[in-house]
Amino acid sequence: MKGKVRLTALALAAAAVAFPLAAQGAKPQAISLTFTMHSTSATTATGTWTSTSDLAVLNGKSGTVVQTTKITGKGKGKGEKTGQVVHGRDVVTASDGTFVLQFVGGVKPTGATTSEVNGRFVLKNGTGAYAGLHGRGTIHATLDSASGAVTAVYTGKAHVKGG
Repeated sequence: MKGKVRLTALALAAAAVAFPLAAQGAKPQAISLTFTMHSTSATTATGTWTSTSDLAVLNGKSGTVVQTTKITGKGKGKGEKTGQVVHGRDVVTASDGTFVLQFVGGVKPTGATTSEVNGRFVLKNGTGAYAGLHGRGTIHATLDSASGAVTAVYTGKAHVKGG
């Protein structure tokens, strides 16, 4: 029995040498994405995005974004009751590929025509340079229903699987 345990340990050690840790995916790095959009309907917005991320594939990138949303009933945010809950999806495009962000957050009125959204996002489904891109974090957005302006900041951590 001891021989089998030693053999298994040796096989695992050999596998670790043959497949270095880098092949398991890079360590998550800080990301920060800023979206500046304008509402195009009650459930859509379009605009531009920029990134000041530590993750090389996103650092200094920019492009366009199309957002779709659905608002549902009452929710809770940080232990407090919030207004409605917004569920959304951003299709983010740059010159070297696309990726998708899905988010959910509580909508809280801040004025007669303004509100904010605080919640969480998941980054996934990349193509091109963003293939294998995955991450998560928080979202803070401000909305002005009078002008249609939407500004959203996504901060969190991301990595490229297999990279």
